[in-house]
Amino acid sequence: MMARTRWIRRHPRSRPLALGPRLARAARLVYTYVVRVNASPAQVAWGVAVGVWLGVFPTFGLGIPLAFLLAWVFRFNKAAAVAGSLLMNPLTTPFFWALSALTGAAFTGTDWRIVYAGIKDEKYLFTFSRTALTYLAGNVVVATACAALAYVLAFLACRARDRRRAAKAAGRTPTETN
Repeated sequence: MMARTRWIRRHPRSRPLALGPRLARAARLVYTYVVRVNASPAQVAWGVAVGVWLGVFPTFGLGIPLAFLLAWVFRFNKAAAVAGSLLMNPLTTPFFWALSALTGAAFTGTDWRIVYAGIKDEKYLFTFSRTALTYLAGNVVVATACAALAYVLAFLACRARDRRRAAKAAGRTPTETN
C-alpha cells in the first residue's frame, strides 16, 4: 500500500473551496507563472499576446498547443502564451462570440443577430458562408485588439517587476529615487 504524501492530505472535516477562492488562487498562479518568470518584458508580453490572440480566435480546442508551439518557434515565453490562451473559457466564450458577431456585422453591414444565431448554433462555423466569414472578420479584429491590450498590460507589469527587483537589489524601496 502506498503512503499518501503530506501535501495531498486534508483534514477529514474540511470542505472543498468555493468557486471564488478557486478563481483567486488560479489568478495568483497565472500571475506567478507570467509576471515572476525570469524573461525579458518583451518576451513575456509577446507570449501573452500570442496566447490571447489564439485564445480568442476560434481554434477549436487547439489554442493552447498552438500557443505553446508558436512561443517555442519565436522564442516567446511559453508559460505566458499558455496562460494568455486561457482567456477563452466557458465563462468568456459567449461574450467574445457576441462581440465578434457585432464587430463583423458592423464591418460588413449584416444584421448581428443573424450572425450570432448562426455561430451559436455552430452550424455555420464550419462552412464558408457569409455568416461564418462575417464572424471571422469580426473575430480577427477582436482578437487583435485583445492581443494588443494584453501585450501592453503584460509589458507594463513585467517592467514594473524588473524595477522592483532592481530596487530590492540596490537596497531601497521602489518609490525612492536617487
